[in-house]
Amino acid sequence: MAHSVETSGKTIENALEKALKELKAAREEVDIEILPEASKGFLGLFGTKVVSIRVTRREPAAKEENMVVLREIINKVMSLMGIEFKLSIEENPDTTFVNIESTGLDGLLIGRRGETLASLQHVINRLFTSKTGQHSKITVDVGGYVRRKHRLLVEKAKKVAEKVKETGKEIDFEPLKAADRRIVHLAISEMGGVSTYTIGDGLLRKVVVTPKSNDAHGRAAKTE
Repeated sequence: MAHSVETSGKTIENALEKALKELKAAREEVDIEILPEASKGFLGLFGTKVVSIRVTRREPAAKEENMVVLREIINKVMSLMGIEFKLSIEENPDTTFVNIESTGLDGLLIGRRGETLASLQHVINRLFTSKTGQHSKITVDVGGYVRRKHRLLVEKAKKVAEKVKETGKEIDFEPLKAADRRIVHLAISEMGGVSTYTIGDGLLRKVVVTPKSNDAHGRAAKTE
């Protein structure tokens, strides 16, 4: 069985999906290397680049080593901040989920609307990639904040969807970050009779929930 394959696609996700099928592996079982600019071929004639990646099945020992590295990074960051904490890590198909339990300083680590937590997650991901040379997808939570927010957002999405089905009228969400928009898209994609699309630019991008019949106007459901 192959341990490494090279694939191409319009996006990293497209190429990764092909590689995972060929390796018969889950996302958390592989390392991803973005290769130098791919040959453009047919698509290149129209100015569209093709992304090429090398995907390697990770040996079990490497996974354990990566968990050690991740713990060391978090210990170092928390030590520099002078925060005592407890740490739990679980590997899911799409992400390595880290939950930090601090000693009464959860609010400090989360920050206003989760902004400090988002920065903390960015730093940990960058440090992990720098130390291991591997593509990382690490979700950092503090005191269960991310999971509570996720649950509440899903509940709200379903309530909005039900209202759209009852009234037959579109409803806009408030502007959301990309990760939160994906949660809304996914939650509503599992419901019948409604779909979603996105409008706006930058920080003003928001999800619109629309009756399924409105897809005839050319606004297909969108996940991002």
